[in-house]
Amino acid sequence: MTEILNQEVELGNEIVETSKGWPDEKTIIIFLGKPFMAKYTFENVEYRNIDDPHYWKAEYVDFSTKHVLACKF
Repeated sequence: MTEILNQEVELGNEIVETSKGWPDEKTIIIFLGKPFMAKYTFENVEYRNIDDPHYWKAEYVDFSTKHVLACKF
């Protein structure tokens, strides 16, 4: 997930919010201000199109760490 985050920042996206402890006690969530600027494929990482304005547009979930990288609309 670090690779995705670094690439997104390099492409002009920025971290606008962070959170921890949900849905798992060890989970860290990082929110980017814009939609993802590229598509990524990594082992143990799943892309999810949430598309819910009450939450966020999309996310990548790392099943090995339970961390989430989400993007706003």
